[in-house]
Amino acid sequence: MELKDKVVLVTGSSQGIGKETAIAFSEKGAKVIITYNKNKKLGEEILRKCKKHNQSILVHLDVTNEKSVKECVEKIKKEFGKLDILVNNAGVLNSNELLRQNIHDIENQINTNLLGLIKMTKTVLPFIQEQKESVIINIASAAGKQAYGDLSVYCATKFGVRGFSQALAQELPKNIRVYSVNPGMTATKMTNFHGIPPRKVADLIVKTSEEKLNISSGGDVDVWEFV
Repeated sequence: MELKDKVVLVTGSSQGIGKETAIAFSEKGAKVIITYNKNKKLGEEILRKCKKHNQSILVHLDVTNEKSVKECVEKIKKEFGKLDILVNNAGVLNSNELLRQNIHDIENQINTNLLGLIKMTKTVLPFIQEQKESVIINIASAAGKQAYGDLSVYCATKFGVRGFSQALAQELPKNIRVYSVNPGMTATKMTNFHGIPPRKVADLIVKTSEEKLNISSGGDVDVWEFV
């Protein structure tokens, strides 16, 4: 897919992988919807960078809140009239033994990483289906392919993301493709900035949307195999 003037929504794009992904898409000439949940100032910094390349907007989005999700989609319709690419990136992690996680920690990971991703996708689908072709990229994880102690709930959500992506790809018409991008350890706030630079993951997300990797819809893009 040629990205020039394509409209791209990146959830959780005020920092980390999402931030770099929004910038990378804008550098390709895409029109980017940058989203933030709690820190508007960070979102505004990313907006300034993206607007250097093409039209972009900043929208508040809490993927755990159905009203927030619907309002975000309505703003995209009003501003751009279309959506070509959805990158479901918003995510949270609590690293601890299950017995040491409280119910809020558990629910927040499930509601953000899996249920919020599903709600966002369902809300966007009728809109994104209007395009001649479109792409949905779900950010899963190496922890969605192999389990790790102290990450039981996080692993459950990311295994779920991959399963959702595979099943959704079977449901949708061929003009809408779905991919799971699986980062390993990436240097973001979530990992105390250990791992590979998030820009490398972002560049691979962009390549995935361009569909240059010869991977079928529903398939996995394992970052460690390309970076």
